[in-house]
Amino acid sequence: MSFVFKCMPNCGLCCRLSPVTVLPHEVYLIQDEAEELGVEVKFRTGYTVVDLNNKVILALSYLMLLDDDNKCPFLSNNKCLVHNKYKPLTCRAYPYLPRIIRYSIDRLNKVIDFEVKYAASTVCPVVKQGLSNGILIKLSTDLNLAGQVFVNEFPAALEMVEARKIYSNYLSYLWRIGEVDLREDDGTYNYPIVNSFWFIRRYYPNLTVNDIVNMSKMGKRSSINIGA
Repeated sequence: MSFVFKCMPNCGLCCRLSPVTVLPHEVYLIQDEAEELGVEVKFRTGYTVVDLNNKVILALSYLMLLDDDNKCPFLSNNKCLVHNKYKPLTCRAYPYLPRIIRYSIDRLNKVIDFEVKYAASTVCPVVKQGLSNGILIKLSTDLNLAGQVFVNEFPAALEMVEARKIYSNYLSYLWRIGEVDLREDDGTYNYPIVNSFWFIRRYYPNLTVNDIVNMSKMGKRSSINIGA
């Protein structure tokens, strides 16, 4: 496969498409950048689970909303203000994005897990013009091919998967030692919503945002001993 994805200069289409999925620790990074740049950012919770022990709803993902001009709040003059700072993983992975994210809660073994399947977004004009339907289908299952086509984007996608695993592993461990009791959020629980990173830090106060970022990059969730 000779095609290697390269973003079209001054396009900015992806910055106007939809809210951006971000993970709990990314909320703090983005808020810091927004404050530094004088930008207003708003979030809405994404996937959530219920903890019956602590009577809270845990947010495992968020949506960073578009601004009043229907664009990413960090888009200015068709340029990303955080391109050389901390850029959300979803943005770095675009146009190689999840087409399916499905969480599961195993109450017998006290494990929260997920599966994710990626695909190339044909909304991106470079993808639409440069890749055939056959290649697009193959990209959804062939990780080696995805890594060859999306040289810069594929690692960000893997990093996001690793970050999701970190949250799942921490919460699963807390469940097994009796600190939490997780359930699917069916909308019937009137509990406060809390950021999962903030919640986990109640039990691991030395855990930092940078720890999550670095562990995700290395793909080594054992860098911090969850059972310590």
